[in-house]
Formats: sequence, structure tokens, C-alpha cells
Amino acid sequence: MDATLFPAASQTDRARDKVPNVASDQRRKSKSMRRRSGQRGQVVRKGRIWHVRFYVDVLGQEKRRRKSVSVGPATGKEKLTRPEAMRKGSEIIAAFGVNTTEHLERAVHSEAIQTFNRRVEWCRRYHKAWTDGKPGTVTYMEGLLANHILPRFANVAVHEVDETRVQEFVADLKRSTFERRKPNGELIKTYRLSRKTILNIVGVTKLVLGRKVWMAWELDVGKPARPKQRYFTEDQLRQIIQAAPGRYRVLFALLAGTGMRIGEAAGLYVGDVNLDDGVIHVRRAVWRGKEQAPKTENALREIDIDPMLADLLRQHIGNRTTGRLFETRTGAPISSNNIRSRILQPLLRKLGIANAGLHAFRHSRVTMLRKNGTPEDLQRQWIGHSSLRTTDRYSHTDQEFDYRKNAAALVGLERIVGPNGTETIREVAGPSGS
Repeated sequence: MDATLFPAASQTDRARDKVPNVASDQRRKSKSMRRRSGQRGQVVRKGRIWHVRFYVDVLGQEKRRRKSVSVGPATGKEKLTRPEAMRKGSEIIAAFGVNTTEHLERAVHSEAIQTFNRRVEWCRRYHKAWTDGKPGTVTYMEGLLANHILPRFANVAVHEVDETRVQEFVADLKRSTFERRKPNGELIKTYRLSRKTILNIVGVTKLVLGRKVWMAWELDVGKPARPKQRYFTEDQLRQIIQAAPGRYRVLFALLAGTGMRIGEAAGLYVGDVNLDDGVIHVRRAVWRGKEQAPKTENALREIDIDPMLADLLRQHIGNRTTGRLFETRTGAPISSNNIRSRILQPLLRKLGIANAGLHAFRHSRVTMLRKNGTPEDLQRQWIGHSSLRTTDRYSHTDQEFDYRKNAAALVGLERIVGPNGTETIREVAGPSGS
């Protein structure tokens, strides 16, 4: 037979015969809803609780991850039978949507899905809350993200973080107990989150999602508890100022007489104090040893001071014309943490006054202004709040018994019936029981 009519197979042809069909192989290995049936899950008992086990697709991963979700009690008055647990387990699996094509598509095409974590990365680079925020505020937001928000939503698609999931998140935060430990693992304390902290967590979550997502939400975070912020009575302020050592007597007198934030007091220079006119100009604040703009635009303000405080500051300044009003031996700004833990709180223990922080001076000042009928516009200016609604939270006049008693006397019955009206009323009313 003529070899030219039936040429021998070339090396390329033989190699082609040995190469597997890549496209076909990929089709066999790739995820497809047609090649897998829907999951029914497996119900198992763990101690006193039924759990349902099933698989979920993971963004960007070929293998699915096994998930276990509690179904209900296996013992007790409200226990579920196995058939009941299986029915409820099926409902849970359906709620997760693991048997839907949409769930599979999100896992296969993860590059097209924006996760919450990716959105956070974008916010850090472009969102004004991060780019224009105060260092302290940004640090606080990052702490909430790291400790609470990202562990919950990091790998969840942004469009899936809806009102229901955030409401469930809030409920879990309210019922959870957290731990604070030392670097060596030793437990410092356990604690629960305050309503204010939970509101801040929700607020940061909303910042990441954007207003268009949450503007119609109606989240329930519970009723606000009565504020427990400490404040000092006027008698306690007197004791603290008189017992404070050295320059701290001047500092505490300044905080009590102006209501300034400790960071604002730490940011004062001698040139910010006009003792002739009795005015202090708040132009900056100090946070962690670094100067920055005050907390808000309203914090940039002028505070009028009384002659006694002016004389005390004059003695403290002496012949100085430059430099910080309060500074360390090296000329650095004073540390609020050191003053609180090393000076104020030991002093309070010595005086038998309940423990409090430096912010209690600010609450005390607002309370004093309210008790003495200071005009509202001056309250806002001196304290540096944008509205009286904010200042209202700093007032503790309801806890001042003598003030309430005197206020009641000023608007008492005598204003209506006159100083001799009591006798007249008695005569008209007659003896008791008549």
C-alpha cells in the first residue's frame, strides 16, 4: 500500500490525541445548578439543641463551606420532635437561598459582587467621614468596624445588608456580652454595649452603605435609658478645687468656670487668654498629644469669664507672654488620661466623692448655667453646642434638690393668693371633713 496515500500520523497529531479537552473538563468541574440537586440538609442534635447542617457557596472559592444553624430545643416544654426540626431546618435552608441560581451566580462571579469589606476600603479612601474626619473620630469608627461590624458583614454582598439583617445585628449586639483582655490573654472585665454605642455601630454601618440604601429603614434600637453621666455639685466643685495640688487647682477651676472640654483647655496658649476683657478664645484642641481643630465649628468660640477666674489665671501665667497655658515639663501638651487617672480620680477617692471623669466639669457648668437662668444664646456660645437640644443632655437640675425646692417656692401659691391668702383659704374651706 502506498504510504503517500495514507501518511503516518505526525507528532503534532499524536500530541493532540493525548491532550485532554480542557473546555469539556472545565465544564465538568465548574459549578452548575443542573449538576447538583437542591439541599435538604441534615438535622442533628447537639446537646439540648437541634441543628441543621448544609453547604453554602463562598465568594471566589470552588469548594462550598459547611454551615450549622440552630433550629430549636430538643428538650424541655417547647422541644421539637425530629420531624418538626426537619421541617424548620428546611425553612432555614430556604431562607438562606443556597438552592437558588442567584446564590450560585454570586459565588461563581465574585469579581462582580461588591462585598461590604470592599465598600469599607473605598470609604477609607474617598468618603469624607474618613478623609475629612477628626483623628479621634476616625479611630473610633475603625474600632467599631474591627470589633463589631466587619466580623458580621465583611464578606456579605452590599446589596444583602438590608434592614432585616441590620435589625438582627442590633438584636444580637443588645443581648451579647463582650470581654476585654490584656495582651497576655488575662481577662480584665466583661461588659455589654450601651444603647449609644449600638447607635454608633449602626451609624457607621449606614455611612458605609450610603443614604440611598437606608433612608427608608425603621430600625428599633430600644428606648433610651436615663443618662448616667456624672457631674459635680457646687459644693463638690469647691472641695475639688481647694484640695487640688498646684497648677491642677487652676486647671480644675478653669474647667468648672467655663465648661471647656479638656482637649480645648490643653490647646490653650497664653495669647488665647484676654484677662483685661475677661475673654478666652477657643481656637484649637489637643488629642493624643497633637493639636487639631476643635470638635465642631461651634467649638470655635469666645468664653466670657468672671473676675475671680481671671485673677486666678493671671497669677498662674505670671510674666509669661508666650507658650501653652498648661504644659508638661518638656513643653508638651498636658495629657487628659494622666490628669484623670493620676490627679482627679485619686483626689475624688480622698474626698469621698463618687468616681467621675473630666467631662463631669462640663456637665456641672451647664447645670450651673441652667440653675441661674443664663440666657440660652450664651449657654450655646460658652459651651460650644449647635443647639439647646444638645445642651439639654448636660443639665442635671433635676438632681439638685435645693434648687428644685427654691424654684417651687418662687412660683408657689403665695404668688396667686398673696402672703395672707393661706388664712383666707382656711376660713373658706373650714375644718377638715366639714
